[in-house]
Amino acid sequence: MINAVLESSESLSDQAAPASNRPTWSGLLQLSLVGIPVKAYPAVRTNEACHFHLLHADCGERIRYAKHCPVHGAVDAAAIVRGFAYAPGRHVVLAPTELDALRPARDRALRLECFLDPAQLDPALFSGRSLYLLPDGPAAERGYQVLCDTMRQRRRWAIGRVVFGGHRNVVLVRPANTTLVLHVLHYPEQLRACPAAPASKNHAPAEEHRLAGLLIDAVTGAVEWKAYQNENAVELRALVEAKLQGQEPHADAPATAVLSLLEALKQSVGATSKDTTVPSRRTNGRSRKRSSRTA
Repeated sequence: MINAVLESSESLSDQAAPASNRPTWSGLLQLSLVGIPVKAYPAVRTNEACHFHLLHADCGERIRYAKHCPVHGAVDAAAIVRGFAYAPGRHVVLAPTELDALRPARDRALRLECFLDPAQLDPALFSGRSLYLLPDGPAAERGYQVLCDTMRQRRRWAIGRVVFGGHRNVVLVRPANTTLVLHVLHYPEQLRACPAAPASKNHAPAEEHRLAGLLIDAVTGAVEWKAYQNENAVELRALVEAKLQGQEPHADAPATAVLSLLEALKQSVGATSKDTTVPSRRTNGRSRKRSSRTA
């Protein structure tokens, strides 16, 4: 999976949606005594297409939620405090000043602490927030490009620390084409251990392994990222449009069939062999194609 990210990072950076015109953070990218001024721009748009509001069915007004105590009813915001649950039903109340003392000092530095081979990183650590790091001003461009080029040539990613919104974060910085991309990571202790699966003592037949290999080989190639669209958003827009036009939308239930593993592999290999054109190895710098034979 990590290798796939490495190989596709350049194409992804070319096809990704343009970043916001306004940076969400600016500071100093630090590597030992080297400091590079950078700005951070969101790399991912929020999924606004699938966002709903809760409405009152009788009048259509949006629902508002009042702060409510099960004993005393409605509660004013000034009467609400923060409590940390240290046991079931037991809390220790923390004052705002006590919590403010725990906040890190305002620090505009993104410190890179170590570099690693991408294969060392568990993708489960990605929290989902990604930012483009760009040089902040002409004076920063040379150092930025040297760092980005060197990381790409050596195939190295970097782990660092930064403060966003008053919270400390562990982050990953990786090169994507000529751009550095920052990914906020989960802390390792947040990852849950995988439940131990029972070890199977039954060895799969060699024919199933052979067919599985043929199937994987048949669909191996460059990823067409444009083909991966948010189908939920597309279907939701179609549903809304149909409702606005007074139409009754309908969806066809997909046909399902239960096949044995061996039969499913045979049919899958046969289908991909008929529909897939397999690229041949490069010869003299050119790529030729040959049609695959049907199974």
